[in-house]
Amino acid sequence: MQRSHSLRNGPARGVAAAPARTSRPVLARATAPASPMAHLLDAGVLPQQQMMQAGKLSSHALTSQYLARIRSLCSIGARAHAGIEINPDALKIALEMDRERQGHKVRGPLHGIPIVLRDNIATGDRMKTRTQAPSATHASCDSFVASRLRAAGAVIIGKSNLRQWAAVSVPHASASWAGLTILAVDSETDGSIVAPASACGLVAIQPTGRAAVAGQATAGPMAPSVREAAWLLAALNGDSVADTAVLNCSGLQGRRIGVARSLFGRCTETDAVIELALQVLRAQGAELVDALPAPGAIGDWLQDHGFDALVGPTCHAVPLAQTGQPHITVPAGMVCGLPVGLSFIGALHAEMQLLAMAYAYEQATLHRRTPALPSSITEALR
Repeated sequence: MQRSHSLRNGPARGVAAAPARTSRPVLARATAPASPMAHLLDAGVLPQQQMMQAGKLSSHALTSQYLARIRSLCSIGARAHAGIEINPDALKIALEMDRERQGHKVRGPLHGIPIVLRDNIATGDRMKTRTQAPSATHASCDSFVASRLRAAGAVIIGKSNLRQWAAVSVPHASASWAGLTILAVDSETDGSIVAPASACGLVAIQPTGRAAVAGQATAGPMAPSVREAAWLLAALNGDSVADTAVLNCSGLQGRRIGVARSLFGRCTETDAVIELALQVLRAQGAELVDALPAPGAIGDWLQDHGFDALVGPTCHAVPLAQTGQPHITVPAGMVCGLPVGLSFIGALHAEMQLLAMAYAYEQATLHRRTPALPSSITEALR
């Protein structure tokens, strides 16, 4: 099956279909930004924190530039299906984070960093919360997720609509917000964390279920790198500092990993990319065994067969991950100019073990590419 026809029919759904109309790809090869600030927006959380710590950047300035990028992209109508509500208090919050930093209070790696939420995550502010109900409402207080993020110092700059995150409703729309902020939090509904992230060339974590959204779903991070995703997951879990000591390049050494062959076979190009990824896993010291686990008690199956994880192409609605298992996707390459993700699925509460393996693979390949936004966006940032 060709990639352009495979999104709605199987595993290639996690890597996004090309739009039916003739247009430039949503994600293309990395291009050099036209201004230092434009480069900084895509540089990652660590360089942004280093600049703020050195007094060369403020959260207010960083937030302003992300808001300018969002407004610019919306104004040119480049993404017909995309939708985002900007937080009118975002700059006020950013200023408060700057004042705390000036007073030598830094809450952690997310302090002053802009973030976008899916809009079914309640926030007790002037933004609306949208569910499957006909109309949106204003929440009376923050959800568990929003309160954890605020406590970590993150600046919630907006919410993206439900269609934006849904890989089924708008297969190629989820890629449109790649690069508009450095971090995002989604709630898991039928693959809506890992599938859109894979389509955007991002790392995403579907956790075991410790960060719930109003009792309806599990919230998980999207980020450009495994380390940044780990920081965001730590914030969602209420940890003051992420346990990133396990993130080193030997994370795959001695691991026994099952290859979920049931996730292959529906997109030839995607399968070829993942086969190359499997070669990297072997080269990094992992033992790979073809596996055909039935959906169900995957954690028990992993333990019974002595596997540390399952791997395969990131798909929409992965049946193996519907039982609450933690699931991480990492960029694995490109097909027809669009990203492909490699999934790591593990036992319950084995997020740190999965992060270690995902990090080792990421560092061995460095497949992540910065989205190529329209030139008019770069012009607006000058």
